[in-house]
Amino acid sequence: MSVSIDYDQLIPIFPLPNTVLMPRAILPLHIFEPRYRDMAYDALRGKKLIAIALLKPDYESEYHTLKAEVYPYVCLCRIVKSETLPDGRYNILLEGVDRAQIKAENHERSYRRGTLSPVCCEPPPPPIVAEARREIERLATSKALRDLAKQANWLSIFECDKISLSDMVDLLAYSALPEAEDRIRFLGEPCVVKRSAIILDLLSSLSSHYQQKASGEDWPPPICEN
Repeated sequence: MSVSIDYDQLIPIFPLPNTVLMPRAILPLHIFEPRYRDMAYDALRGKKLIAIALLKPDYESEYHTLKAEVYPYVCLCRIVKSETLPDGRYNILLEGVDRAQIKAENHERSYRRGTLSPVCCEPPPPPIVAEARREIERLATSKALRDLAKQANWLSIFECDKISLSDMVDLLAYSALPEAEDRIRFLGEPCVVKRSAIILDLLSSLSSHYQQKASGEDWPPPICEN
């Protein structure tokens, strides 16, 4: 579903530890802190947009302030479903719609808002897109990764003929990249060809790991002492 975004407006920013959402991915959230209840209330009565940001390390001492540092890249999300609980808490379901960068923050309310700019890239030529899609699907559905693909629900991604290469690699990254720092770097990368290369490298590494595991070889291999 196409979402019209006015990047001139102030958009609520929700900083979280360890959570990096990607475009097209879904995130359920339970909103209970008073400041984020305010955020949900305002978002639901506005454009239903919230930007999910990743807190930088050592945020704990300033978590309850507006000063805790966040990475500049965010996933701009749309509230697709919400439930208001009797005591003022919310259950919301977010869908990532765009990658963006924080240009400036506004602290006039109890929660952060920000001026964002989209992270854009020119689409690659169709032959490059087609080749990347084929190779990603080949690796992700290979015998070595068959069980992982089923567990991570990758097969449904490849069954969608209309999904773009950008959305495909974003959804794979959301489930497969192991560390939050890796995911935030991926989120901030505008070039879909470079993101595709990251996913191909990751799938190749995972394939080697599961092949070695199936063959009974030790993993990781022992460190050689010189």
